[in-house]
Amino acid sequence: MFVLGVALALFALAGLVVDGGLAINARQRVADDSEQAARAGADRLGEAALRGGGAVAVDPAAARSAARTYLSGRGYADAQVSVAVNGGHVRVTATRRQPTALLSIVFINSITVSGQAEARAAVGITGEITGGLP
Repeated sequence: MFVLGVALALFALAGLVVDGGLAINARQRVADDSEQAARAGADRLGEAALRGGGAVAVDPAAARSAARTYLSGRGYADAQVSVAVNGGHVRVTATRRQPTALLSIVFINSITVSGQAEARAAVGITGEITGGLP
């Protein structure tokens, strides 16, 4: 009985190590993907404002669309994604579930991981023109 208890405890510890590592890797992937999606969104400048008065502002609809398109291409169709646009800043938050390998034996089938990133529009050749961004 003692050997069985120790074996189960060691197996649970192995599950924490393996699935913990998978969760850390998944969190880093989500953070990286959120960062790239925010950059894709920040690239969508409002052309009318830029050409009309030189104001650097992100087109909110185009930024949301670009960020969501990027994330759906990376396999986030089932994940929760939020995109916020504030002037020249785009913030992307993504959450997804990482399936477990060993912890599913103790009925922990997935671990939820999330990542958040922000990017801002920046234009200019010799100096950055921020157009009154915070």
